[in-house]
Amino acid sequence: MKLKSKFSFLATLLVVFIISGVSICWFIAERRYMINQLKENQVSLVDGLVQVSKEYLITKDQILLLNYINFLVHNKKIVYVIFSGVDGKILAHTDIHRLGETDKTIVGIKAIKTEKLFIQSYQNKKGKVITDYALPVFMERKKSGIARIGFSREELNKAIKETVFQTGKRIFGITLVGLIIGILGSLILAQTLTRPIKKLTSGAKMIGKGKLDTIIEVNNKDELGALAKEFNLMAFQLKELDQMKQDFVSSVTHELRSPLTSIMMYIDLFFKGATGELTEKQRNFLNIMKNSSKRLNSFINDLLDIAKIERGKMELIKEPLNMTTILQETIQLFNIQADEKNIKIYSKIQENIPVISADQNKIRQILNNLLSNAIKFTPEKGIISIEIQNISEYLQVSISDNGMGVPPEDLEKIFDKFKQVRGVKNKIKGHKGTGLGLATVKAIVQLHRGEIWVESILGKGSTFYFTLPKVK
Repeated sequence: MKLKSKFSFLATLLVVFIISGVSICWFIAERRYMINQLKENQVSLVDGLVQVSKEYLITKDQILLLNYINFLVHNKKIVYVIFSGVDGKILAHTDIHRLGETDKTIVGIKAIKTEKLFIQSYQNKKGKVITDYALPVFMERKKSGIARIGFSREELNKAIKETVFQTGKRIFGITLVGLIIGILGSLILAQTLTRPIKKLTSGAKMIGKGKLDTIIEVNNKDELGALAKEFNLMAFQLKELDQMKQDFVSSVTHELRSPLTSIMMYIDLFFKGATGELTEKQRNFLNIMKNSSKRLNSFINDLLDIAKIERGKMELIKEPLNMTTILQETIQLFNIQADEKNIKIYSKIQENIPVISADQNKIRQILNNLLSNAIKFTPEKGIISIEIQNISEYLQVSISDNGMGVPPEDLEKIFDKFKQVRGVKNKIKGHKGTGLGLATVKAIVQLHRGEIWVESILGKGSTFYFTLPKVK
């Protein structure tokens, strides 16, 4: 999972967790508050009845008490309102037919001895659950009656549910908006933080590929901005070191080339008899010197080619080329080496292969290097297959062997400078190479606007492919 995805996921999870937690706590608190408010409202209604009852006892104005009772009856949650005297006789009731009766329930309420509220629940004859709020009425510290209001438990529950539902709806809407804003904020924050990291990663990859003039543009005034500046400084210093290295390599290779040319020339003069007849031992020693000089000369040429490519000074002398002819000539050139290991080279060339525009010497260099490697890494009595295909706007050349193959972890690095497949030195005989050949081949193919890649199975062999554009 990418850093942006991880950060977005964790930030979103944190936002959801915090907002959901706050919303749940808020909902629970609101629910409790609403229920308490509902109870306080019920108590206030009983308190109001007590005050009106006191006025009734003082003024003996029954109309005042009846008007308040009629006002309370309009509340759906109230089932009945009763005011009874100290003897238990009902002085006021929502049902006028009950006036003058003895409130047996009140007589049974022995707990009402103070001004404290007494609450009880019971089921009436119709099967409804009633919550009864009773409060004694005192006149000059003397108990003068009891005020009672019966609330329907069903209606109370409905009111609570409705209130909780509306509260939940409001909290859900606020929570949803908060979640959306929080998630968008976390995504924007993740994008803000990971954008400079992406630039740093991309720049590091470019620097790793050798493009040392890469500048990472991160304008942040934080640690990431400071890191980008350090990267740019590192790239600048590496570029200076690379320039020093190129100058050194160029100077050394040129200095080596002249004496090496002289050595090879004098070795040829020895073989031609310029110093007299050579003994067999002398010829063997001179052959060793000649082969070593050739390898050194080849290494110097590879270094010079790489230096030219990196400086952008390698020029291609393009001309119309027949790939079929060049490939057949290359195969003939390597037949002697292949015969020494009893390796069979097969070629498969489509008919009517079109002419391409390319540098003949460079194309021969590509084929020489790839075919030389194929023979080197193919065991005795092995097989090498070469194929040219006409594909769309390109010619595709493939060279396959049944040698040791390339480990998967080395496939992307095999075209790097001085890179060799691990374990090669212990498995092949003769010259092991310098690790510059494939890097040079890749550079030459790319200069021709082509592509090169390799497919390999460890222990079964490899196939190198490269493409060259046709003449338009």
